[in-house]
Amino acid sequence: MLSPRAISFAVLAAGVAAGTAADRPHAHAPIEIGGYRVLAADFHTHSSTWSDGALTPWGLVLEAERQGLDAIAITGHNQISDAQLGRWFSRRIGGPTVFVGQEILAPHHHVIAVGIDRLVDWRLSVADQIDDVHRQGGIAIAAHPLPSFWPSFDQAAMQRLDGAEICHPLVFVLETGQRDLERFAARGSVAAIGSSDYHGPGPMGLCRTYVFASDASESGILDAVRAHRTVVFGAHGQAYGDPALVTLAMNDGRLRGAPAPTSRWLNLASQILGVLGMFGVIVGGDRRVRLSA
Repeated sequence: MLSPRAISFAVLAAGVAAGTAADRPHAHAPIEIGGYRVLAADFHTHSSTWSDGALTPWGLVLEAERQGLDAIAITGHNQISDAQLGRWFSRRIGGPTVFVGQEILAPHHHVIAVGIDRLVDWRLSVADQIDDVHRQGGIAIAAHPLPSFWPSFDQAAMQRLDGAEICHPLVFVLETGQRDLERFAARGSVAAIGSSDYHGPGPMGLCRTYVFASDASESGILDAVRAHRTVVFGAHGQAYGDPALVTLAMNDGRLRGAPAPTSRWLNLASQILGVLGMFGVIVGGDRRVRLSA
């Protein structure tokens, strides 16, 4: 005979097992298209240590693996400590490439610095900030450049800018969001960038950048962005980026695949079993239940 509480513990354990299976990252074979190694990247994420995200730096690394991302940049608000810790952790576990980044926050503009080793002064002009990022061997990306930010990106800044976010979660909630980002990108020659601006709610990589790199190294990824070899899918499935690469990506089809349905069912099962099991553990009594064969 088993007590209701024992049964509840078993149900709870089943929920934990289902959740663990659902959270395991899905291994995916390297993608090669048109002679390039295609890597999924999210260049705009935030952690909880010194920034305002929900996950720790190592939590970001594990979430990136779960979302099938090959590379992320951890971009603290005017700090890089979280990124340095996340990169250290990912290298120890053989995780995704982690770039040290910074979201340069200023009153009238935000710039994402990727691949830096020291802070960029937020008080500089955008052009001077980008010059400093380049001196450090990194790339500079305009973060969610809505019209209120445009005056800060003068001609000098646009000539130096490496990329601009053209897919960002804002495009799903602002009626003019997608059009505004498209209009900003049309002001100069920049790589198309998709970023989730991940803070915790919503999936990391909701908007992501497909980088067509010569290899999977950090320098290979940065060089590809500098050369504008990127493809991004927008809110309604439209593709942005290098026209030739967009054609290759659309013809190939693998970059637009949906998550495996097994994960959704396992997550649902985990939630149901977890709630039932915890409820039984809390309110269950000590009565015995005879299991008949």
